[in-house]
Amino acid sequence: MNDVDCLVLGLGAMGSATLYHLARMGQSVVGIEQYEIGHGLGSSHGHSRAFRVFYHDPLYTELAEAALPLWQELQAASGDPLVHLCGFLAYGGVDNPWIERNLAAIRRSTAEFELLTQEQVAVRFPALRIPESGVACLTPRAGFLDASRCVMAHLSQARRLGAAVHQQVCVESIEFGPGGSTVRTTAGEFRAARLVIATGSWTGDVMQRLCLPLTVTRQQKFYFRPASPELLRPAVLPVYADYDTHFYGFPMHGPGIKVADDSPGERTHPDRINRTIEHARGESLRNWLTGLMPENSFHFLEASTCMYTQTPDQDFLLGPHPNHPNVFVGAGFSGHGFKFSTLVGLILAQLAIDGSTPYPITRFQLDRFS
Repeated sequence: MNDVDCLVLGLGAMGSATLYHLARMGQSVVGIEQYEIGHGLGSSHGHSRAFRVFYHDPLYTELAEAALPLWQELQAASGDPLVHLCGFLAYGGVDNPWIERNLAAIRRSTAEFELLTQEQVAVRFPALRIPESGVACLTPRAGFLDASRCVMAHLSQARRLGAAVHQQVCVESIEFGPGGSTVRTTAGEFRAARLVIATGSWTGDVMQRLCLPLTVTRQQKFYFRPASPELLRPAVLPVYADYDTHFYGFPMHGPGIKVADDSPGERTHPDRINRTIEHARGESLRNWLTGLMPENSFHFLEASTCMYTQTPDQDFLLGPHPNHPNVFVGAGFSGHGFKFSTLVGLILAQLAIDGSTPYPITRFQLDRFS
């Protein structure tokens, strides 16, 4: 039996961040990951995740702004380039309800933003040709995060601070109790005074008794090589999101230009997800990219799958277990959680150690669907 102050299950975006913040607080903390560290089977891998403050609700803008200095602090500690503030450009038709709602919300926030016409977009970002009719909103304190590097930075800093990491260890059972939780794994038993569950798309299986209303969907992302990359680098191109098609893309980073469809894909289970790439979807995205950047051409490089784990209201599940106050859960991030992960880790660590957090998470409580 291994006795620990805190045990973290799952070491993707949320779990790695929680491990890091608990270690910073001086806790004896152990993290368990069922696959190899940095694996590509969940939702935390790859070269980029959008960092945006353009949201339908000022709460998320507030939380994203709170996360940014934490990312910058981690970047400074690790020495790795994690944060790329190239801007985030959202555009859509004048009657697009998502654009209208997000504009109303950002006007109620403290975030910096600028409305641009098609001509102004073309001057500011010469590669882009958005539709003539419509509206565009640029948020300069936004951009993207290098996803895999962020996870590895959290873990390496956590280890430096004394955290223990066990990979390729599967959880066999969990017993909750008033004095702590006993977790049986393929590497032995752990008895934890406080348990944090950050198991991503597997949370529904791990927390079956709670009957959390989580839906896992299969998503695809595609990389293309541009014929002329000069105007497509982060110094001169923002992250761009078409709120009419729900397609979005990034400047050059990693192997090329990454584009994806933010619409929820088919329902799946993380152990049975179809990893076969649908090249017809990739061709649709390439055509969209070519229309947005008509002076360039794009050749397919590679593609991969990941998952969204969604709640019915698209809000997170974040907080203590409703029946076991020494168990804490972060789940259901609904396809837009990565940017918040370092803040989520801090919140979970604060809940585990202090029993409270100064951040506004009341609406994320786990039993709101009961």
